Amino acid sequence: MDKRTLMLELKGLSRVIDADVRHLITKRRVIAELSDSYEPQNPFFSLLDDVEDTLSEAVQRKIFENLSAEERSAFLADWRKMPPHEQLRYLDDYIGAAT
Repeated sequence: MDKRTLMLELKGLSRVIDADVRHLITKRRVIAELSDSYEPQNPFFSLLDDVEDTLSEAVQRKIFENLSAEERSAFLADWRKMPPHEQLRYLDDYIGAAT
């Protein structure tokens, strides 16, 4: 477990990543794999954008639903250090390592 994962785990990552978020991460992974194999006309880009937006919103919602105010501020301080594309990649890696 790397330092970033350890720090986020201590601040409540496992309570943010529930079954719904895991499902969205898996869905994003499948659509991304499909979009990689379609060129030059790619029908999956808009679907991938929609899933990524939904996933980001779900993570934000779970942060507010499942963490106390103190946990939330500590978690978000670390979480927001990553740009959005890196957050998505991190979630994908986190779920991949957990399965």
